[in-house]
Amino acid sequence: MITVRKALAVGGLVAALSATALPIATAADPSIEAEFLDLLNAERTAVGLNELYVHDDLLDDARSHSQVMLDGNFLHHNPNLASVTEGWWRLGENVGVGPDAPVLHEAFMNSEGHRRNIMGEWDYVGIGVQVESEYKIWVTVVFMEAWPGEPVDPEPEPAPAEVAGADLPASNAATVGLVDPATGIWHLQDANGATTSFYYGNPGDYPMTGDWDCDGIDTPGLYRQSDGYVYLRNSNTPGIADIRFYFGNPSDVPLAGDFDGDGCDSVSLYRPSEGEVYVINRLGSEDRGLGAADYHYPFGRAGEVPVTGDFDGDGIDTVAMHDAAAARARIRNGHSADAPEDTISFGHAGDRAVAGDWTGDRVATLGAYRPAGRDFHVDGATTAGTIAPDGARTTFLPIAGRFDA
Repeated sequence: MITVRKALAVGGLVAALSATALPIATAADPSIEAEFLDLLNAERTAVGLNELYVHDDLLDDARSHSQVMLDGNFLHHNPNLASVTEGWWRLGENVGVGPDAPVLHEAFMNSEGHRRNIMGEWDYVGIGVQVESEYKIWVTVVFMEAWPGEPVDPEPEPAPAEVAGADLPASNAATVGLVDPATGIWHLQDANGATTSFYYGNPGDYPMTGDWDCDGIDTPGLYRQSDGYVYLRNSNTPGIADIRFYFGNPSDVPLAGDFDGDGCDSVSLYRPSEGEVYVINRLGSEDRGLGAADYHYPFGRAGEVPVTGDFDGDGIDTVAMHDAAAARARIRNGHSADAPEDTISFGHAGDRAVAGDWTGDRVATLGAYRPAGRDFHVDGATTAGTIAPDGARTTFLPIAGRFDA
């Protein structure tokens, strides 16, 4: 007998550890599941479709599959979807990983296949959420149409929706900015070409940008090479740091990016004295040390400067090394000593490299800031001397990111 109710099930909140006993404490979260349900039903009722009711069997399966994905750190559809319950005529499934329910729901609605499932002719739904961290959840949404007669095979599911840089709208391409290291003034260009300027940090701080709070907007970060302190801010405005911690050794070079594809940026390091990259996939807080890196590997030569970006469009940022004197760059599409590496001729001698998705095609490429002409050269276009006021812009440091919604 099938038990159906309009409220979410509240039993069995603690997810069992997998057989491999991974050291990740997780739990199903009924409040986030309810949030997904409200968002889903709001979309449906707004266009005259019926609300979906929660089905116990679908709920149990959705929670179980989200746990499987989390344990394996692998986003995929349930290969046993057809056996999740009885009495169905059609089944469908959406799966995703991201920072929260609103961001994932928007990603689903912006994807044709996932949207078709949300707006389909269904009767029941099961939504299972497993929480990995404050900024990362895994969700499975199973849809069911109940109908008399023999069941048919489930509809082909859309590809999994992983919320990362790759899930941003195509129009949300990266833009550029300049930071004056002598004064701590930032100049950021928005998508319309307008420039916002503000103070942040101390003279001599090493600037970077990243999406520290997983909202799709890049904001300032600073690395103080004298003491290894990191100062991150969650808005493109003047003010004090929202996040402070220390990581690494003096003279390390910061690397900002989404190095595990979870949709949130973290701060990693390149250590020139060792030619070693140290990657860590979390942020610190409360002026505490961040601890050891998750992994590290050799990459980098004397005179090279690191640049990060998603150079192959897989949703994971990796590292490129730019040799300004030789006008050459080495790009890696993986985080290991034996990852594939491409060596390209790049720019002119003396250029300063940045990386960004300049066209909104979800793939980062290198761009050059040319101090002699005080202009940027990205994706075949040139932005000449308009980002910062006249002055000693030959000493300014280039940055890139999505600086507005």
